[in-house]
Amino acid sequence: MIIKNLKIIGFRNLRDLQVSFCKNKNLIHGLNGAGKTSILEAIFLPGFGKSFLNVKKSEIVNDNSDFFSIRLCAADVAVASHSLSETVPRHENENTISSHYETIKAKFTLLLNDKKSNIFEINRYLYPLLFSSSNYNLYIESRTQIRKLMDRFIFGADSLYIHYLLSYNKALKQKNYLLKKKQNLDEIPSWNKILAEMSEKIVGTRMKFIEMLNTEIKNKFDRDLAINYRPSFTNISTAADISQGFFFNQLEKLRQSEMIQKRSLRGPHLDIFETRLNRKDLRFYSSGEKKINLLMLYIAFIQLFKRLKNEYPVFLVDDFDTAIDDRNIDFLMENYPDLQVIATSVNKNDRFDHLIELKKEN
Repeated sequence: MIIKNLKIIGFRNLRDLQVSFCKNKNLIHGLNGAGKTSILEAIFLPGFGKSFLNVKKSEIVNDNSDFFSIRLCAADVAVASHSLSETVPRHENENTISSHYETIKAKFTLLLNDKKSNIFEINRYLYPLLFSSSNYNLYIESRTQIRKLMDRFIFGADSLYIHYLLSYNKALKQKNYLLKKKQNLDEIPSWNKILAEMSEKIVGTRMKFIEMLNTEIKNKFDRDLAINYRPSFTNISTAADISQGFFFNQLEKLRQSEMIQKRSLRGPHLDIFETRLNRKDLRFYSSGEKKINLLMLYIAFIQLFKRLKNEYPVFLVDDFDTAIDDRNIDFLMENYPDLQVIATSVNKNDRFDHLIELKKEN
C-alpha cells in the first residue's frame, strides 16, 4: 500500500493543505511548528480511528474551525492479503479514505470510497506504522506503552484483533463499574463469560503473533533479541493451555478478591510484554541500544507484514534524523526499496526521493 496524496482541512494548525507523495521515500521538512508531525498524525488517524498522541479529537480541531477533515488516496499494490486468520483476495486499485470530525456534535466518521466504514475494513487498505524519536523510550520503559505498540502490530497482521480488544474493553468497563459501585454483583459471572471468550481470542492471537515476530527477528538479525510475552492469567505456557473455560474458572476464583479490591485483577489488559536483549530486559541498556533494538523490532515487523499481506505498510518516521541515524536510513532505503517512507525533519536531505517543504503559513 502507498499513499498518493493527502488533503487536510481544519486539522491543528493546518487550515487547508494538500500534499502529494511518491511511492518511495518522502521527506517533509521545515521549521518547528510548521505542522510536519500533524501531517503524520493526519495519516495515522484514519488507520486507527484515533491520534498517536494522548489527545481527544476535539483538541485536534483548528482554533478557527468547528471540524476537521482528512482525505487521502491509497493505492493498493498487493494482489492478495494473508492475515493471522484469513486470506483476502484483492486487485490493484486506488481507494479514497476519509475521516471527519464535527465539534458541535462530537461526531467522528470514517469513509471508504465515500461510503461509511470502520477501522476493520480500512485496515485492509491503509496501515500506517509510526516510529518516533519522542516516544521510542516509552515503548521500552512503560509496560502500558509496549502493550499498546504490540496491539498495533497485531492489528496490522489481523484486523479482527481490534474487534476482540474493543469487545473485551467494553465488558471490562461494565464489570469494573459494578465492582466499584458494588451494584448488581450477581451479574459479574455474565461479564466474566464475555471476558473469558475475548481473553481466549486475545491471548491466543498474541501468543501466535509474538512467536512469529520473534522468529522474524532471529532470521533477520541473528541476535538474541526477542519479545517476552507473559499473560496475567497464571499457568499458561503454550497455546494448548488456552480455553474459554480455563479463563472463566480463573475469573470466578478471583471474584471475592475483586469485590474487595473493587476492580478486575486478571486479564489481557494486564498482560506483560518485555523486550529482551541477551535475555536481559532492554530497559537496563543504554539509550542508543534501546533505540537501535527497537528499530530492529520495527524492521522485523515490516518484514512479517510483507510476508503475511504481500505488501508493505506505510512507514511514518517523525523527526527522522533524531529517530534513525544515517546508517539505518541507508539500510531502509537499500533493503526495502518498495517500502513507502514518509518522514519529517527540520533539515532538508537529498537522499530522499521526494522533498516537501512545509512553511508556517500552512
